[in-house]
Amino acid sequence: MLDPQTRQQLQTKFQQVKPQLKQRFSGVTDQDLDTWRSDPDKLIATISQKTGEPTSRVEAEIRTLVGSA
Repeated sequence: MLDPQTRQQLQTKFQQVKPQLKQRFSGVTDQDLDTWRSDPDKLIATISQKTGEPTSRVEAEIRTLVGSA
């Protein structure tokens, strides 16, 4: 689960991070990302389900992306 600061950063930087999420997690669509952008937990669950990646890895990638965006 993302901490409140990372959740806020994700929402603030979403448009910057979105292409990187699609690149790192193939199989995730624009629609998937746009649908769940306001609910990071569901976004992470959707990415995990579509890619087979564990949620912990998805969370770690998001933390890295929002920190570098």
